[in-house]
Amino acid sequence: MANNPWTTEEDLALCESYVEAVCAPQRRRQGGLRRRLMQDVIAHTGTHNRTVDALSSRFRVIRLDCLRFEHIHNEVEYLGGDIDEDEDDTLQIALINYRHQVRRDFKHVSEWEILRLFLVD
Repeated sequence: MANNPWTTEEDLALCESYVEAVCAPQRRRQGGLRRRLMQDVIAHTGTHNRTVDALSSRFRVIRLDCLRFEHIHNEVEYLGGDIDEDEDDTLQIALINYRHQVRRDFKHVSEWEILRLFLVD
């Protein structure tokens, strides 16, 4: 399999497939969650250049980044308290805080928006 950089399309397909599998538990039993995710990513992107292990590893990276960002985002919401900030302001502050805490930009905002209701430590 090729060792090509991951595309945004692949990342989004992976996250969407994960959410679909979580929302429909019977899908998980159809050959296992990892294999199901691979089939869904292939269906969404039309590419066959990723192994099940590669997809699983990539999802782990995205999930951990999103968990870290979700924690920071929740802190911003909590500390904002009664301040009348809209979601865009909260998101921008959380992105700045992430950059300061992790020392790099958060590159998975679209993926986080898909996963945020399903993020559990």
